[in-house]
Formats: sequence, structure tokens, C-alpha cells
Amino acid sequence: MPADGLEQSGVNRAWINASAALPLEWRMEGVTCVSTGLQPDQPSQRWRAWATGPKGERIEGEGDGPIGALNALARELLPLRGSLTGSGATSG
Repeated sequence: MPADGLEQSGVNRAWINASAALPLEWRMEGVTCVSTGLQPDQPSQRWRAWATGPKGERIEGEGDGPIGALNALARELLPLRGSLTGSGATSG
């Protein structure tokens, strides 16, 4: 498999793992490169993934790439997983 295909499959697995960590009624929102405020030809190497809850709560994970960000998000979500609504999160 080409290298970009391997990375894509890793992102897919990380997304699935983060989705599996979602509390009830939460949803995955996205994963994106973190803005540095620099010119587009100087992008950040940091990535952020986030999910939102039914009351507007937001949980984020950040990493050196999309897979790292999704894995960090999953780690943040897991403690909320036992809650019926995930209401332990804070808006932010």
C-alpha cells in the first residue's frame, strides 16, 4: 500500500476509535491543522480534533498530526463515556 494510503487508513482507524469513545448524544466534529497566524506557506505542524455534546459542550485533542489529535481526543472523551450525557464537560 502506498505511504499516503497507509496514513489515510491510520486516520480512519483513529477517527473510528475516537468515535467509539464518544459519550451518548455526542458527535465528532472534525480534525484540522491548527492555525499559527502565519502565511499559508508556513503551516503549523499541530493538529486539533474535536467533538461536541448535546448542550454545546466541546472537547478537543491536539497532536503532532491528525492521528495524534484524534488519539488525544479519544483519551479526553473516555472519562466521560460512563456518563449518560457526558455532562461532565465544560464549554470552551
